[in-house]
Amino acid sequence: MGAPVDLHVRGEIPAKMFGSLLVATSRRDKRRDRFSRWHDSQADLVRINLSPGRPGKAHADILEIDPSGVDLGPGFKPSDFDRLSYGCNPRYGYAAQPNHGLNVSRDRLWATNLLFGAPLEIDLNKWRATRILRYLQPCPEAPRITGTSHFAWSLDGRYAYFHQSLLGSDHVHAAVVAHDLRLIRLDTQTGVERVWQLRAPAKDNAPDRANFHSVFYFEEHGRPHVGLLRTGAVVEDLAPHTVPVEHTVVPMSPSTIWIVEINDDASTLDAVLLPDIVSVDGLALSHLDIDNHDADGFTLYANFKEADVGEETHGVNIYDEPPHIVSEHYSGMTVQPINTGQVIRVRHTAQSTEVTAFRQSYDAGRTSLGHTWLPINISLDESRKHLFCTFAGFRPRLLSKHIASAYTERSIHPDAVWYVPPLLMRLDARTLRPDYNSTRDYLSYAEPVAMCVVGSTADGFVCTFSPELGLRIYRAGDLSTMMAHVSCHALWQCGETHFRPEPAHMSFVQR
Repeated sequence: MGAPVDLHVRGEIPAKMFGSLLVATSRRDKRRDRFSRWHDSQADLVRINLSPGRPGKAHADILEIDPSGVDLGPGFKPSDFDRLSYGCNPRYGYAAQPNHGLNVSRDRLWATNLLFGAPLEIDLNKWRATRILRYLQPCPEAPRITGTSHFAWSLDGRYAYFHQSLLGSDHVHAAVVAHDLRLIRLDTQTGVERVWQLRAPAKDNAPDRANFHSVFYFEEHGRPHVGLLRTGAVVEDLAPHTVPVEHTVVPMSPSTIWIVEINDDASTLDAVLLPDIVSVDGLALSHLDIDNHDADGFTLYANFKEADVGEETHGVNIYDEPPHIVSEHYSGMTVQPINTGQVIRVRHTAQSTEVTAFRQSYDAGRTSLGHTWLPINISLDESRKHLFCTFAGFRPRLLSKHIASAYTERSIHPDAVWYVPPLLMRLDARTLRPDYNSTRDYLSYAEPVAMCVVGSTADGFVCTFSPELGLRIYRAGDLSTMMAHVSCHALWQCGETHFRPEPAHMSFVQR
């Protein structure tokens, strides 16, 4: 960990923002011929400490992550396979590379990868890594670990639930398959862990599509349950491409949701499919927020990205342009959508399941309508009356031809779409429609996708962040009013050779 980085503040940091913002970032090589996937890029964690005032103060602490885990001492015991494979076997990859999910409980953070690796535990007070949460042992036949990026939390916040499994090949499927699916429960107060074997639903048991991005917790008649969002992502090869070559893409299947009832007396838990989700026909069900406070089922808010999240952006684009002439292109950048995404609201009880979907294309002449191109973050405010979403938009010159060609019936025609800007939008949580009003304070265009909501719409704030654009603090009830802007250019550069592109997520911890 280096010295704190002082950041320039303009405006006013509100008293409610006294605390720290946590961000998982990745590093990208500035040379376009140094290719690596987003999932395999070196990761850093950033903590932005805020002190209220006009203008207030902000400084950042950067924690560089050792992907081998050797710096953890007793917090990680590498096997012989780990020691022989790290840095030598590209199919193995790394022990931990947290560039995506942020799961916080009091003074602990569990940071995760977008697709590979095990959660890394961080002591927030000391700002150092302490251990890796790994419950399966990689081996030559299954050399990588995968797990959920975002944990589920019990109603009292004591227990965290997440999935983990091995990735390898079975000589039957052309793509990578998941082995030994597990569901883990972590008691954040005592540190006690419980691990169950997880059995797939009979109608959704394809091992090459058993990839889960997020999980959520709910109760029915006092019985605990966990839901798992299966993205449908397919990985063709565990080893990253070392050069940006074209390859055949195995198309994703529509996403599903598995429901698992927790049984402490069982060693294996059976998953069942949540009805009516397949009928939505969406790709890459990933991020979520949950209203489960009444302990009688749940109201789930989630997104369908309509993008192949198992791929990376490289190669010739849909206009037959090579990447070296596309100025905004860099190797392994986040994947682009193939069409308009959507946000869903699922109200589920023991008696029924009701699904509402919101999908809206982009009209450059009526920008007040908003859009749903590439939804990323989803967050309810404290009152649960409003839903805040960030949409990454669409840069058509960054959509790879080999990805679009795999989805000829779903992909937008190159001549029928133009640039779609990023968007932060506030929705009515009950109707799942934009919170329209005459002042247009329900949306803000050109925002970074990393977002967090602090408090309620009535008196709270929404933050967006990227190293390039900085930290922006808005009133939650008026997205046209920026309270503060914190310049973060010092976080954009990483030495002489790398930069930190726009991160996906951010979490706020109050002091």
